[in-house]
Amino acid sequence: MLCGLTFLLTFTSCYVVGQFGPFEQDFGYVTVREGAHMFYWLYYTTADVQNYTERPVIVWLQGGPGGSSTGIGNFDILGPWDLSLQERNYTWVQNFNVVFVDNPVGTGFSYVDNLNLLTTTNDEIALDFVQLMRGFYNNHPEFRGVPLYIYGQSYGGKMVVDMAIRMREAEEAGTIESNLRGIAMGNAWIHPIDATLTWAPLLLAAGLVDQEGYEDIQSEAREAERLFNAGLYVQSTSQWAATQRAVFRRTTSVDFYNILTKMTVNVPDTTKSDYELSRDMLIHERRYGAAPRQEELTLNELMNTWVKEALRIPEHVVWGSQSDAVFNYLSGDFMKPVTEGIEKLLNETDIILTKYNGNLDLICDTPGQILWIDRLKWPGSEGYKNAPRQPIWENNRLEGYYKSYGNFRFFWINVAGHSVPRDNPAGTAAFLRDMTSFG
Repeated sequence: MLCGLTFLLTFTSCYVVGQFGPFEQDFGYVTVREGAHMFYWLYYTTADVQNYTERPVIVWLQGGPGGSSTGIGNFDILGPWDLSLQERNYTWVQNFNVVFVDNPVGTGFSYVDNLNLLTTTNDEIALDFVQLMRGFYNNHPEFRGVPLYIYGQSYGGKMVVDMAIRMREAEEAGTIESNLRGIAMGNAWIHPIDATLTWAPLLLAAGLVDQEGYEDIQSEAREAERLFNAGLYVQSTSQWAATQRAVFRRTTSVDFYNILTKMTVNVPDTTKSDYELSRDMLIHERRYGAAPRQEELTLNELMNTWVKEALRIPEHVVWGSQSDAVFNYLSGDFMKPVTEGIEKLLNETDIILTKYNGNLDLICDTPGQILWIDRLKWPGSEGYKNAPRQPIWENNRLEGYYKSYGNFRFFWINVAGHSVPRDNPAGTAAFLRDMTSFG
């Protein structure tokens, strides 16, 4: 207790009300619909430039749906401070102006006055995002016209597809002064059935299940596919969760976010339903059985105490309190793919589409991504298939491979699971440079 008190006294001297930490920043709410309030947190780049606008703006979106970018994306993945409140030496703020958005509404510090105002489809999420960005540019007119890139992880990578479509429509209509240049889909939930059907083959090939375990998991996955094909989307989501339970059971709790990570032997949270277990895992994006290191804070205590006070969040708003509802309201949309949207972007726009994947991820595994990529219908499909796969060398180390054609590219990243920017910063630099020329 004394140690914790000492830490608190030391830490509280590091920020003033209206700012958290020494980094130049801004934050605020945008009412995207009546009763629906979305929160963003901007960090200005620390790059050696005369004006912040010399560097692009990157929006970071977390997964779930219901995972908080201002919490998970910021402190656990790529913000300027980590969960030990130490400066992160690979933070994206070194090269970019980074905006963490708590999206969809109801996530993190974002909130709705009535749960009926939560989104139910990817397109509704996208329309809210356009409104959020209109508010952002009103608050920060200096960034109008500055190159904009949207990076989404996991379910965030699914959301970003429709966001790009709606943002480009708004740009062409002249209703927003953004300059969207590219989107990135990181270990993204693009085609859920493809992902779920490749879990068992990947686990078998990695030696994490035997043939009996493979058959058990695959039979559950095929049932999720059957329900989806029958148009029973909510039931398919529930069956997907049952497939996850089968994976935990047959692998003695493999880490869905990194198959090489050591986990507890017992199936976790047996008192929860399959759906609750899977929902909680996706919202928090932290592996089961892994307690914070001794020097780390939990996100819940950090966000609902010091961060909330420093950022002057309304007293009635509790970080993450509506996240379960966010996930539940999207259960009918959860298993639907967004590949048609990707084809629309490839066929009708010049927006760069980057797909990157950590090869140790299970939940959004690389084999499942390759399946939908190979089925894409766009003028460059044959050119992409015939393009050479090139190695990614960083500091004389092979960090992965990439393949590109036209405005589409795919990056295979080694020694990385679900959160590539955290697991492999060097490999991350390769796809950041490819898209933005910085990194």
